[in-house]
Parts: sequence; structure tokens; C-alpha cells
Amino acid sequence: MLRNNLTIMFVPRKNGKVVQFELSALFAKTAILISGILVLVSIAIFIDYIGIKQKTRSLSKLQNQIVLQQFDVQKINNRLITKRQQLDSYEAFDRKLRLISGLPKAGSRIRYIGGSKNGSEETQSKKLNGDRILESLKKLDLNIKLREISFFQLGSYLDERKEKLSRTPSISPTKGHISSRFGIRKDPFTGKGRFHRGLDIANREYTPIYAPADGIVDNTWTDKDFGMFLVIDHGYNIVTRYAHLAKYEVKAGRRVKRGDIIARMGNTGLRSTGPHLHYEVLINDQHVDPEKYIFWDY
Repeated sequence: MLRNNLTIMFVPRKNGKVVQFELSALFAKTAILISGILVLVSIAIFIDYIGIKQKTRSLSKLQNQIVLQQFDVQKINNRLITKRQQLDSYEAFDRKLRLISGLPKAGSRIRYIGGSKNGSEETQSKKLNGDRILESLKKLDLNIKLREISFFQLGSYLDERKEKLSRTPSISPTKGHISSRFGIRKDPFTGKGRFHRGLDIANREYTPIYAPADGIVDNTWTDKDFGMFLVIDHGYNIVTRYAHLAKYEVKAGRRVKRGDIIARMGNTGLRSTGPHLHYEVLINDQHVDPEKYIFWDY
């Protein structure tokens, strides 16, 4: 029986009662085993906690890196948008310059060779957004350089043709908002589709109207539908016409320079619904879109 019991005694250093009690050996072993298990579990939990803390720090660091990368990608993307807008503006300006100067469309044998086009679409789709944006930026930079080369060619060409350019319409003949453009439109009087041969610019009556290029005032007269009418012959088979005027500021035979005041906006003629200028451009006796010959608002 003694082997199956464990006696525990508490003996005081000085006088006092000795406390004694007995525990079964099985209970003592069980208690020690449970204590050991609890210690091991506690150690495991502590180690796991340390690991989680370390992973949390790594995850937080990774998230910060991702945020910084996203910020860099956004900056590059903003730059890409700006470059595209710049290129679009260059191309539109280049087209207008070539149109009025008669220079053929620019052509270049230089081409951008970016990343390989080999491989599946899935492979291409796995490319990082940042990589695609950087590749687009390189292509845009090249296109902008090509456009600058085109402008240099244009500059040399235009220097040789200053006389014709001075006689080619290039500014808006007046200030105001465009109320009707060149082309098919709904006729304000009949409600049916009808080709509009000019550009209508509306503003207050007596708004100044300017010569869009050098030339000679060919004629002025009053038309039943178009009211007070003025025509400028710019030479080189280029003619501009102005309708619904309120007042002439020049007479037939007068030489005018680009920017000279030639008339005042009005509301004359049966086909006018309010103060505006009806402006036409004719090249070789053919009506063309006047907006293609407007580089700057006056």
C-alpha cells in the first residue's frame, strides 16, 4: 500500500504543527503528466505566436511595397495619358499644316519594335501592368520624336512657301460659338436634311469679323437669302465668303492682311435666325470644311 501512496509533509522551522497528507501515486503521476502537457502546449502556443507576429510584420511590409508599386504604376499611367494627349495634339496640328500647305502626308520607315509578339494571349495577359505601360511610353516617345521630325520637314517646306501660306486661311474669322458645322444638317426652316456649305459662328450683333488670310476684297453685295455678303479672293484658287453681315468695313478692291477687320456680324437675309456669321472656304471652286482651315481663334 505504501508504494501506491505519496506522503507530503509541511514541517515548520520553529515550533508549530506538522502538516501531513497523502496522495495516491496515480494522482501524482497524472498531475505531473498534465502539468508537463500544459507546459509543452504553452511553449508551442508561444512559438506559434512568435511565428504569427513575424508573418504579420512580413505581410505588412509586403502590403506597403504593393502600395508603393501601385503609386508608381499610377504615376507612369498618368504620364502615359499626358503623352497620348500630346501626340494627339501634334498629329492634329500636323494634319492641318499639311492640308493648307499641300504637303503630302508624312511617312516614315522608322517603326517601334517592342516586346515580342510571339506567345499566347494568356502569356501576354500575365505581363505586369507597369511593364505594359512602360512599353507604351517607349512607343509614344518614339512617335512624338517622329512627329517632331515631321514638323522640322514642314518648317523647311513652309519657309519656301511663305507667300501661299500668307494667303491661306488659318485663323477663325470671328469670336463666338459654333452654331452649325459644315455638312449635312437639319434645315432650320424646312426641318429636312440639307447640305450646309459653311460654318456658322454665333455672337452678338456687330461683333468684328477678321480676314483669315491676306487677299483682295473681290465683291460685296446684298443677297435675298444671305443678306449682306462679302467675298475675298486670296489667290492660289482660294476664296472665302461671309454672309448675314451687319456692316462692311472694307470695299471691293481693297487689299487686306490676315487679322484686318473686314465686316461686322449681323442678322441680315431671309435664312438667318439670329446674329451669326456664315463662313465659307472654297478651294478650286469646291466648298471645303472651314474648320480644317482654323488653327487659332482670333
